[in-house]
Amino acid sequence: MASNGEQDVKQRKGASSLNDETPEEQQLQRDLEHVKLLLERCRDVRTAIPRMLIGLPEVAQMHSDSVETMFSELVNHMKSTSTEIQNFTALCTSEDSRKVLEKAKKSREANPKGIKTLLYEDYPDWADAPR
Repeated sequence: MASNGEQDVKQRKGASSLNDETPEEQQLQRDLEHVKLLLERCRDVRTAIPRMLIGLPEVAQMHSDSVETMFSELVNHMKSTSTEIQNFTALCTSEDSRKVLEKAKKSREANPKGIKTLLYEDYPDWADAPR
């Protein structure tokens, strides 16, 4: 019984620490989550066309007798890839993304030495999914 009570106290402490965050900190957390979503979608789009092309030999083997069926499968792959790219474009150009990126730009201008610029040369695998 004592362990259950201790867990309840720990849970309440954890919940209160979330409530102790200022609105600015909460907004920063939401902004970080949005940037994380942008990065995940960027990784997905980066691999969209290769994923589309990888499945083509299998489709060709499955539907070698019918060119029309193979073509319709190819069109379906292309439509799903196109939808994925359009969704990423919409996310990148959304008002939320614009606000988050503008806030980061202003912060960098106000405190240029406080934010280290991410150079591609330093992190060539930045867009690769973590393993």
